Amino acid sequence: MSIFCDGACKGNGQKGAVGGWAFAYWTGKAYGEPVTAGADRLEIGPKGEVPTNQRAELKALLEAVKFALHLDLLGITATIYTDSLYAMNCASKWGPSWKKAGWTRSSGEPLLNLDLVKPLVDLWNSKIKLQHVRGHQTNCSPEAAGNNWVDRAAVAGSLGVRLDASTSLPKEKSIPVKSTELETELDFKPTVKSLRVVGQADIRSWFN
Repeated sequence: MSIFCDGACKGNGQKGAVGGWAFAYWTGKAYGEPVTAGADRLEIGPKGEVPTNQRAELKALLEAVKFALHLDLLGITATIYTDSLYAMNCASKWGPSWKKAGWTRSSGEPLLNLDLVKPLVDLWNSKIKLQHVRGHQTNCSPEAAGNNWVDRAAVAGSLGVRLDASTSLPKEKSIPVKSTELETELDFKPTVKSLRVVGQADIRSWFN
């Protein structure tokens, strides 16, 4: 079972920056459309933190972990794929060490994004496998397809498209996310080359 997540930000860290996040779930390898997906605009932080790429990646991973915990309650084990080593390390390596040290660094430097890092550290556990995937790949591997799908969804989220992930997962029949929502918002047309098309809208056909 695969969950891919990604964040996007235009104007990284600057006044007027706009960010978005997304995750998507496949019952197996990330071919075709996901069973369900979540996406939304990244909100301003509680202390006025403007959107950044790192905050968007953290939010995406946080929402993916929440969904993975729901799957765990259903007896489903999923691997989360992210192209952000920063977010991965905040969840599984640096974050737990910061927590043990009272959310401080030995150097005395302030920690950033704690409003996202703290809940991520509290929720993530080693039962949820985190896997790094290289971003913006152009091949037709399931890793590339899944990462590119959530990359587009995160950009759409930053532009106001909201996808609410279903927590009532069908056992036999999947309910695909309609790619037309993202296509309309991003104003691009699918381009079909030499692809193994799965279902009515293979997300891999969106990319040159």
